[in-house]
Amino acid sequence: MKGGKSYLANLMILLKRTRIAISKSSIIKSTKTIFILVFAFILAGCAVEPPPSPQMSELQIREIQTRQYENANYNDVMRATIASLQDQKFIITNVNENLGLVTASRDIDDRGWLLQGYQTTKRIEANAFIQKKGKVVEIRINLVQKGLGDQGGVLWTRPLYDAEVYQKIFSKIDKSLFIEKEKVY
Repeated sequence: MKGGKSYLANLMILLKRTRIAISKSSIIKSTKTIFILVFAFILAGCAVEPPPSPQMSELQIREIQTRQYENANYNDVMRATIASLQDQKFIITNVNENLGLVTASRDIDDRGWLLQGYQTTKRIEANAFIQKKGKVVEIRINLVQKGLGDQGGVLWTRPLYDAEVYQKIFSKIDKSLFIEKEKVY
């Protein structure tokens, strides 16, 4: 600490010689401000960024989110959708058979700093809408990613348009329907 005092004393002497009046406290305040700014830039460099939203048309989005099953039983498709989401580690939060709606979420530990705060979790929320159209049962699944902060608030939200993620879910639904149809247990 002695070296710090002598530095300030030498700086004060130099400033007096050049006839600039700056107090010791203003130098300390300036040093603190610089330190805080440097620390903020360091933290920003370690920030977790929300994933970018790809540029896709509505038709392309609908294509990756929707599947149709001919001659399928509505209840079997509903059960297969629930099982598929559970296989992908989603927690089912709501099922409404009358509306054909299944909601689920999955939390992933994803820690890092954002400008808005410290992100502790990335949550993926799924909504599946199942409807019967004549002899066809159609499923549309919508996935949304959210970054959750250490205080429980949502830091960012983005729709998920990764075709591979949807393909995994629909593949599990296909397998489940096949097993149900063929009575393979």
